[in-house]
Amino acid sequence: MIVKYEKKEGDTVNEGETVVVLEAMKMENALAAPASGTVKAINYASGDSVAKGDVLCVIE
Repeated sequence: MIVKYEKKEGDTVNEGETVVVLEAMKMENALAAPASGTVKAINYASGDSVAKGDVLCVIE
């Protein structure tokens, strides 16, 4: 489940910065940006359940 996004569409991110926080098995996991760029799309909202392999956001 998505807990929150640290960035919003249009924000710039640097590689390694936290973009989204997920909750899995009652533990929060911060997901870092794999590359620097700009957040172009956020595909889910806070509170949404997601599956392995889902694209949570797009960074270009």
